[in-house]
This record gives sequence, C-alpha cells and structure tokens, in this order.
Amino acid sequence: MTRATSLFLDVLRLAAALVVFFAHTTNYWNPAMMGPMQVWAHDAVIVFFVLSGYVIAHTTRDGARDARQYTVARLSRLYSVVAPALVLTCFLWLAGRGLEAEFYAGYERAYPWVRFAASSVFLNEVWMLELSPPTNTPFWSLGYEAWYYLFFGVALYVKSKRARWGWLIVGALLAGPNVLMLLPVWLVGVAAYNWRDRGSLLRGWAMSGLVGAVAATWAVLRYLPDWPGTAGEHPWYFAGAAVSDLIGGLGWAAIIWFFNRAFVGVNVITVVYRPVRWLAGHTFSLYLYHAPLVILASAMFPPFTVKGAEWVPIMVILIVVYIMGAVTESQRHRWEALFGWIWDRLIKRGSSISQPVDQPLTG
Repeated sequence: MTRATSLFLDVLRLAAALVVFFAHTTNYWNPAMMGPMQVWAHDAVIVFFVLSGYVIAHTTRDGARDARQYTVARLSRLYSVVAPALVLTCFLWLAGRGLEAEFYAGYERAYPWVRFAASSVFLNEVWMLELSPPTNTPFWSLGYEAWYYLFFGVALYVKSKRARWGWLIVGALLAGPNVLMLLPVWLVGVAAYNWRDRGSLLRGWAMSGLVGAVAATWAVLRYLPDWPGTAGEHPWYFAGAAVSDLIGGLGWAAIIWFFNRAFVGVNVITVVYRPVRWLAGHTFSLYLYHAPLVILASAMFPPFTVKGAEWVPIMVILIVVYIMGAVTESQRHRWEALFGWIWDRLIKRGSSISQPVDQPLTG
C-alpha cells in the first residue's frame, strides 16, 4: 500500500469516527443538528466496514500472516479496546444510576448483565438480537465485524475445501441473518484491495473517476433512502438498510480504488503523515469510549448549564478519550502475548490449517 493511500484511509477513518462522536454529542448539546448527524453516524460505520475489509485484505496478503498471526492480531486488536470499553461502560453506568437515577432511567435496558456478557464475546447482534451494553450503543458494529474477521480467517487459512465451507456454514448459522446482511459491505472493501492494480488507467482518467465516485457517493448518501428498511429498527436493527448501505459501500470502495490509482507515486511529507496517523490510530478507542462519557456528562451538566459553551464539554471528552486510548492501546502487546499463549496451548494445529489459499472470498 502506498503512503498516500495509507494517509487517505487514515483521513477517512478519522473523519468517520469524528462524525459518530459529534453525532452523539450534538444529541445532547445541539439538538438542532441531531437529525442529519444521526443519519451520517450510520453511514460513517459503513465507511468503517469498507475500510476494515480493505485493510484486513492488505495485512493478510502483503503481510503474509499465518493462521496464528492472523488470529492473535485480530483478537489483540479487538480486546485491547473492547475490554477497557466494557469496564468503563459498566463503571460509568453504575455510577450514573447512583448519581442521576432519573436521567439514567431512560437508558435502562432489559437484561443488562446479559448484554455485557454477550458484547464481551461479540454475540450481541446474532439472530435478530440487539444486545449492546447500556449507554454504549456503538458496540453494535463489533457484533458484526468480529464475525467478518472469523469468516475471512476461515476462508483464508482452512486448507480443505470441504472443511472450509463446512465451518463457514456453521459460522453463518451461528451469526444469523443480521450479520450476514451487512457482510457484502465488508467484502466490498476486500474486493477493492484485491483489485487495486487490475487494468491500466492513466492518472487523468483515475482523477476523473475519483471525482465521479465522490459525486456519486455524495448523491447516494444525500438522496437514497434507507432500503429495504430503516437502520436501527426491529427486526433487522442496524442491518435494516442493508441494500442502501451496500450501494453506499460500493461508492466508498470506488473512491478508495480511484484514489489509489490517481495518487500512486505521490510523496507524503512526514509532518503531515505522522499526526494524522496517530489520531487515526486511536479512532477505535474514540468509537467505543465516548458514548458512556457523553451520557454521564450530559447527566451531570444538562444542556442549559453549558448554553453558549457547548464545545467545552465536547472537547474535554474528546481529549479524555484520546488520553485513555493512548494508555489502553499501548497494552496491546500484552493481549498479543495472552492470545499467543492460548493458541499455542489450546488450539490443536490440524492438517486443515495451512497457508492462505489463493484469492480469498472475492475470487
């Protein structure tokens, strides 16, 4: 992957994370913006799915990881943020109920401890369930993306064709229709990476394609309604707009594909690359840590108490989240050691585990 493309992906990731963050903060401190920002928040998560598929395809094809390395990398990446996020969410939820019981009553959900348990092992969205933890709805996307990691790993590393399809079918039956409905969005990202160099294309045509892809994607996001249903509503919950989400995902994949072709060979100066890289590197923490903090802050400091200075608590929360993210994500090596230890002792390496098969998933 070129440095220019890497920087572009980081910019997209950072922008998507900030859209989700500001969508949730404007909900409390600037209600006039709540409507459009809430719509953009779901679209931003679709960007995450496309980026995830693209980056995972890159790390497994160019990084030449084996099954153990892939599994340890994915699990350590997830739990280095998911575990602290669950602890933070639980602590602030309990504290908030004690401090502002009436306010937090609006965030009570049935079976809260089941929700925490399900979210800890990414079962919170299986089979038309929606079991995100109290006060942390953004956890929903992890109940999709973790399954995509699993499907991709099975397709990539299980050598036997019969065993590969058998495990994929078992995984699909366990995950259920909601998770499968958004799988094509994630696979679009994989395809964009696998086809990144196919065909010859002059830079001028690539630039024209990039402009056209941006315009088309903007039109889709602006004018295409959710279809076949509305995202977030029963029974499909966040997969409710799977078709329109796929169309939007195709637009984002096209933008990435044309950008990669248009800016090949372009140098990126370090003074720009490093800070963007650092900010984007903690967007996972920003995504999972902000919601319980925002809700606690809005309970302790109602909108009328900060009228005219709404940006103060918003920026404080943003800074706190980044500090927390820098601390918790720096412990990823410990999670890598833990999952490596578990793999070496509990996972029996059968004859079905081998090096990547050619052309995973997208052919």
